[in-house]
Amino acid sequence: MATMWTPDLRDFIQRHLDDDTAELLLAARKYPDIDVPFAVEQIEARKRLKTKLPTWYANPELIMGGRIPAEQCSSEVTARYKRSIVEGESLCDMTGGMGVDFWYLSEGMKRAIYTERQERLCEVAKHNFEALSDGHHPVAEIRVGDGQKLPIPSVEVVYIDPARRASDGSRVYAMEDCEPNIIDWQDELLRHAQTVLVKLSPMVDITDALRKLRQVTDVYVVGVKNECKEVLVKQRPTPTLPVEGGSDPAGCVRVHCVDFLASSTVQYTFTFPDEMAEMVSAGEGVKAYLYEPDVTLMKARAWGSLCHRYGIAQLDHETRLMTSDRLIPDFPGRIFVVDEQIPFSSKNLKRLKRQIPQANIATRNFPLTADQLRNRTGIKDGGEVYLFGAKVRGVGDLLLRCHKTTTNF
Repeated sequence: MATMWTPDLRDFIQRHLDDDTAELLLAARKYPDIDVPFAVEQIEARKRLKTKLPTWYANPELIMGGRIPAEQCSSEVTARYKRSIVEGESLCDMTGGMGVDFWYLSEGMKRAIYTERQERLCEVAKHNFEALSDGHHPVAEIRVGDGQKLPIPSVEVVYIDPARRASDGSRVYAMEDCEPNIIDWQDELLRHAQTVLVKLSPMVDITDALRKLRQVTDVYVVGVKNECKEVLVKQRPTPTLPVEGGSDPAGCVRVHCVDFLASSTVQYTFTFPDEMAEMVSAGEGVKAYLYEPDVTLMKARAWGSLCHRYGIAQLDHETRLMTSDRLIPDFPGRIFVVDEQIPFSSKNLKRLKRQIPQANIATRNFPLTADQLRNRTGIKDGGEVYLFGAKVRGVGDLLLRCHKTTTNF
C-alpha cells in the first residue's frame, strides 16, 4: 500500500480535502493518473481523524488506515497519556493497527517492536513511522503475523489492544469476545514483560475485568471532553503499590480517573475494593449544592469513595448525584447551585414551560427519560438553566432547577 504513495497522490489528497467525495468519485475519469477511490478513502479517513489525531492530520506525508483501524485507534491525547503511565526502555505492541499507540508509547525507548497480522497495515505503519521520525523514537521493528503465534519477545512493556469486532462485523465489549482473548493469553504475556498494559472497551464491566485478570496493579478510566474513551488495565508479575503511609492492603488496585476537558483536566484516584466498599451515604432531602461526578468517575463506580472523601451524600442509592450544604470547589465533576425543588406531578409539568422556557435537562433514577421529560414539558434545549429529574431518598421524585457555579471544570 505504501508503495502506491506518490507526491502526486499526496498533493491530490491535500487539494481535495474539502471536496464532496461522492462527486470526486464520479469525476474519476478526469484524473487518469490518480487512484481516485484510494484518494477518496484517504480524504474520508483524514476528515474522521482531524480532531482525534490533529498532529497526524496536519502531516500530509502520512497514510491513514482503513475504517475499522481508524475507528479503534486511540486519540492523540489518550495515546500520549499511555506513555506517562508506563516505565521502561523496550516495548512490544502485540496488536499494532494504525500504530498510533505504538508511536507514542515508544517515545524515548531504546527498542520498540510493532506486531500486526495485516500486511497492508504493516506497510502503512512502516511508511508512517519513517515519516514521523524525529530523533526521539527508536527505529521500529515491524513483525507481520498473529501476535499469538509469533514468539513473544522479552521486553519491559507489552501493549495489547484487542479488536472489538466480531466475525460478522458487530461490536463486542466483553473480553472473552474480543480478539485476541486477553484472559487466555495473560499468563504468557506476563512471563515476557515487566508490565502488560491492556486497552479495553469503554463499555467493559470493570469489576468483571478485575475478577478475570490476574496481577492487576492499576486501572485507568480515560475520558476526553466528558466522554469515556478507554479503560486501561496494567498488570505486573509482582504487584506492589506504595502509597502515602505505607502499602496498600493485599489485593487492592488503584483506580485512576482522568478526563481531558477543553480547558482543564479532571484527575481522581482511589483504591478498589477498599473505598468502593465504603457504605454509600444517602441523605434525606436536597441541600444547597448538587454534584454530578465526571463521566470517568461514573464509569469507575466511585460513588462510595466520593461520599467518603468529601463528606457528601447521594440523593438516593441509585441516583448517583450528590448533595451538600457546603461548596466543594475541587469536586471532580460539575457543581450546581440548587435554585428550586419542584415535586414531580402532571400539574407541575404543565406549568414548567411558562416558568422555564429553556433548559439543559437530565434525569437520574427517574420515571421519565430526559427526552420524555422534554417532550412532556415542551422546554427548549440549552441556556443557563439546568433541570434534573431525580429520585431523592425520603422525599420521592423531584425536579431540581439549578445553575452552574463558577468553579465548574
